[in-house]
Amino acid sequence: MSKTTTELLKELKRQSCSLPDYLSNHKDTFVNEDIKAFWENIIESKNYSKSNIINKADFSYCYFYEVINGRKSPSKDKVVRLALAMKMTVDECQQALKVSGRSALHPKNRRDSILIYAVEQQMTVIQCNNLLSDNGEDELK
Repeated sequence: MSKTTTELLKELKRQSCSLPDYLSNHKDTFVNEDIKAFWENIIESKNYSKSNIINKADFSYCYFYEVINGRKSPSKDKVVRLALAMKMTVDECQQALKVSGRSALHPKNRRDSILIYAVEQQMTVIQCNNLLSDNGEDELK
């Protein structure tokens, strides 16, 4: 049975915690997802052409391919742009952020709440930027 993040954190904080044992005992809990495989799988599952995603996300071709091949680490805003372009679910967007090494969207953060809403409502990047602007938040970069 896998432990929760809270349980793992408590274990790390214990004085008796041995880092080598911890790393060995919990190697299956670490995020090791292959970024390239993740993006290829999500693109295939959404059944969108790459050029369609590039246009909807307003990315350059070069940048898009660097991201999906794992050569560039996109910002949180860029991941959200891709999520909106591919009509990802909120869970898929959170997973994309996670594998990209970015923090998850948090509902207690005002701007993140707007982004969660936009992803959930399957808005376009332009619609999301309008919503952010209308609510006094920075548009997606």
